[in-house]
Amino acid sequence: MSCNSSNNLNLSIIDLKFSDSCFAALLDTGANVSLIQPSALEKIKEQNKVTFVSRSVRIHTLNNNTLPYHSAVDIKFRIGNKWFSNLFFVTQTNWSSKYSIILGYDFIQKNCIVLDIPNQKILIEKQSFGFYEDTSRNRSPSLSADTESSQVRLVNNVTILSNSSRILKLKISDSFTNEKNVVYIPSCNADISINESIHNVDNSGNIITIVENKTSNKITLRKNSKLGQVHSTTDFIFRDSNDFDEEPNEILQVNTLTADEITTLRREELNADDFNLEHLNETEKNEILKLLMQNFKVFSKSYQTLGCTDAITPEFKLLHNFPIQTKPYPIPKIAHDFAKQEIQKLLEAGIIEPSTSNYSFPIIFVKKKSDSKELKFRMVVDYRLLNSVRESFKICLPKIADILHEISGKKWYSVLDLKSAFFQIKLKNSDKQKLAFCSELGNFQPTRLPFGSKNSTSYFHLLISKCLDDLKGPNIQYFLDDIIIAANSISEMNTRLQLVFDRLAKFNLTLDPNKIQICKTNITYLGFNISANGYAPSEDNIQKVTKFPVPQNVKQLQSYLGMMNYFRHLIFNYAEVVEPIVNLTRKGTPFVWSENCQDAFNVMQKIILNKSTIKNYDESKPLYLTTDASKVALCAILLQKDGENFYPIEFFSKQLSPSERNYSSIRRELFAIFMGIKHFREYLYGRHFYLLTDAKSLTYHMNLDKQPDIVKRWLLYLQDFSYNIDHIKGCDNPADFLSRMQIEDVEVNNLFHMGDQLSHSNIKLCQSMDSCTSEIIKRIEEKDTKTCHKYFIDSYTGLLMFKIKSGKDQILNKIYSQKFSERLFISCSCSSFWCTENL
Repeated sequence: MSCNSSNNLNLSIIDLKFSDSCFAALLDTGANVSLIQPSALEKIKEQNKVTFVSRSVRIHTLNNNTLPYHSAVDIKFRIGNKWFSNLFFVTQTNWSSKYSIILGYDFIQKNCIVLDIPNQKILIEKQSFGFYEDTSRNRSPSLSADTESSQVRLVNNVTILSNSSRILKLKISDSFTNEKNVVYIPSCNADISINESIHNVDNSGNIITIVENKTSNKITLRKNSKLGQVHSTTDFIFRDSNDFDEEPNEILQVNTLTADEITTLRREELNADDFNLEHLNETEKNEILKLLMQNFKVFSKSYQTLGCTDAITPEFKLLHNFPIQTKPYPIPKIAHDFAKQEIQKLLEAGIIEPSTSNYSFPIIFVKKKSDSKELKFRMVVDYRLLNSVRESFKICLPKIADILHEISGKKWYSVLDLKSAFFQIKLKNSDKQKLAFCSELGNFQPTRLPFGSKNSTSYFHLLISKCLDDLKGPNIQYFLDDIIIAANSISEMNTRLQLVFDRLAKFNLTLDPNKIQICKTNITYLGFNISANGYAPSEDNIQKVTKFPVPQNVKQLQSYLGMMNYFRHLIFNYAEVVEPIVNLTRKGTPFVWSENCQDAFNVMQKIILNKSTIKNYDESKPLYLTTDASKVALCAILLQKDGENFYPIEFFSKQLSPSERNYSSIRRELFAIFMGIKHFREYLYGRHFYLLTDAKSLTYHMNLDKQPDIVKRWLLYLQDFSYNIDHIKGCDNPADFLSRMQIEDVEVNNLFHMGDQLSHSNIKLCQSMDSCTSEIIKRIEEKDTKTCHKYFIDSYTGLLMFKIKSGKDQILNKIYSQKFSERLFISCSCSSFWCTENL
């Protein structure tokens, strides 16, 4: 209530009919929800059906008071001859003798009501209904003669712009700090307006209120200015009623902090202990810590200080406008306390607000990963029904393999993680009600972009692209809310971190200090370990793959293949290895887990367990592409050289369709070249490279004029690229399967996958126990040179070797023992020296 001449207000009253009862209702456009006094509800319940919707609802007012409500009810009533239904919050006490109901903005908006104040009418569709005005002055409080009071003083200097409002923090005397609630009576001032109100006193003896500048000039209120008095609520007497008549426009407003107050809170809640920098030396640690603490504006530890931006505006277009309502799911007993606390925090931060929407969706609680024994949950709204009628907004996310290739190979890495990323995007007011959710604790709607809603990921990627796209490059990359920064020195890392911090601050986005990784030489990002040597699957992902049980049905098999597809660019000839398993997912194929399927499953487990590392692409070095094709699949490897040794940049493989399997071997080889160049186009286009092939006739085949149309299309595509065709023997081709072995069932794999902990004795044992390799050893011992002329037993190690080039000091050998799934790349010399390498 204002303390100036504006106290004379005309209240718009309308009569609501409930069967035989009639109650006066206040039309209040300033109230977000509708209220009803408990005494009126008791009378209505005697003759009308009342549906209880929720209980124990608590709402924050603009002046930081908590208004308790008994429950929420849905009631039908008439205005004139027209029936309506609306949701009312039932207060715990009666507030007025003049009107028992407040019809808030929820009712006005829902029914598209137009208020014709001069003619004292409301217009609903084509009907009009009259209302009347209560011209009596608002009830003002009076005090008993012995009431104790305290002067209220301003805590800080506050500047209020013309015709605007600010939140004030007021200090009361120590004699009132033990009071739970106090009544604040502001001093009268013609230039400003402050409401009389009841307040909670915080631990510091402060109360929060709002001041409005009614002038066209800027006003500054000085620190320690006297702005009224507070009184104990026990000494407070009200005229006309024993209950306090609160201003209706204070109902259900968000307790919003100013930008300056949020910044101050971010600085106060951030500590040096929030950052894990133990891996750095003292000098590096101090340098990085100084940078982080200086940029406190981009860190948030609570919902209250979370960033918020309207740089992009999500659109929630539905295929139809029929409201969708679902019943709330029961909250598990173990998560009940968490639910109450989480909803309360979200309400206080303004991320959700109470709702009277015709839409409602249930909430579920998902367990979060936690290092501690304490159970933690994530509250998620089940928007599946809404997603089914929402228009799609698709945006291309970057390829993870491209990010890894771009960023790996540096010395230092930092990974930044946004705090509750989706909650940092504002929603349009018109879309909030479409996302309302229900629970045992009440009905609410988000004011920020929620988790679980269709297109949320696309909109967030749009935001982070707008924020960081011009910084993106070999040193800064991002995938949704995970930002990675690479550098070759600490000083370079500081510079790049500051660039990202400045951009986040510009968009008012905040990071989670407990989740960021700063200045590490080996870092985990998107499921991969990245270092100066390249990248490989992280230990967690390796454990997921190796501990995955043998699939028992198609659904489990699809889950396994989906997981393995995440690593296919790391696996040589992936398509052919998994071919027996993939066949089980084809329509009409019975699920029979054969020995071939088990072998393929074991091979995949071993490959991932070997932790093969892919090195970073180096633009200064020449590129080599080698391809191979079999009857069921084709594969390609993009290579570079480190001295005399090749190392892989990326693998590609593809299963052949039934028609493609009918190609001749020469056409399959050409098809492999075409698909390999097409897949690695981003690396090969515009620069010269070397095509390594073991098909002699292929080079001749490509020069013929008369070719089938499909071959002509392939050849025309290849003309856009600059390359030399170098013929190599099949045994020198890393992409070739060495299927030329004369002993049946011996499989040989590429030279890039190997066991981690291999010794002479272990390899020799595997070879002796395998039926195929033991047969070769037996024939060599019997001096069968006709069938075993390509093999020999090394005199120093006693290992079975496969000759690649004779007459060389070093002989490359690769043997695959099918039974034990070992992959080896062994260098052996005539001088009895050998080693294993992981390229």
